[in-house]
Amino acid sequence: MKKTLSILFVALFTLSVLGLAVMSVRQHRQKVVRHVRVHLYFAAGQKFMTVDQVNKMMHSSDSIIGKPVKSIAVHSVEKQVDRNPFVKSVDVYFNILGDLTVNVYEKEAVMRIFNQKNQSCYVDKSGDLFPLTGRFSARVIPVNGYLSMPLRMGKNVSDSLYARGLLPGLYRLVRQIDKNPFLKAAISQIFVNSRGKIDLIPEVGSHLIRFGKLEDINIKLENLEAFYKQALVKEGWNKYKSINLAFVNQVVCTKK
Repeated sequence: MKKTLSILFVALFTLSVLGLAVMSVRQHRQKVVRHVRVHLYFAAGQKFMTVDQVNKMMHSSDSIIGKPVKSIAVHSVEKQVDRNPFVKSVDVYFNILGDLTVNVYEKEAVMRIFNQKNQSCYVDKSGDLFPLTGRFSARVIPVNGYLSMPLRMGKNVSDSLYARGLLPGLYRLVRQIDKNPFLKAAISQIFVNSRGKIDLIPEVGSHLIRFGKLEDINIKLENLEAFYKQALVKEGWNKYKSINLAFVNQVVCTKK
């Protein structure tokens, strides 16, 4: 008997909780949207968008403020904002007061690439290509030279369009440089020469760093960092004409 009463009590309690939850949801859906709160998240030193731009994307058809919560399709708002080429991801939801919260996460550029047609775009941390903006120029490593590849916005460096070219390797090279604070400060530019080999342009000094082919990237960068710290710091930045990293197990230098 006690067991039966206990089960009945649990069942009634559960039904009561579910009923209150359903009632709460219904009341919430009847609320009117009072505020739209946009939070824009971007990488340090980069800001491709503004809050006003995000608001315009959401209000492109009808105003959201003043409408019942139930009439707003959250997924539709997310899609509207996500169409922007600078958006990495977006999260839209209502709080308990009925305010619409929109969290927008921007793409983070790691390189800017120029092809031989003088077309240019950014590549983000995920390897996605996205366009420039007139309001802001990101301070990232520029990659230029003898690059004939087309630049298709929205494509990724791993897509079939680029799979057999230099772009995937250039992306890996830039990502490794970007992860290393010392090398990130030391390298100002990447140049693809007429033979398809890679040259690095240093931030300090007049020497040229001949990287060679896009292989053994980590080992070559480790050799460069070690040489910089052990030799150039002692001997000066202008002693050498070139630093050749093409040979994996050694650094070959040419003096001026």
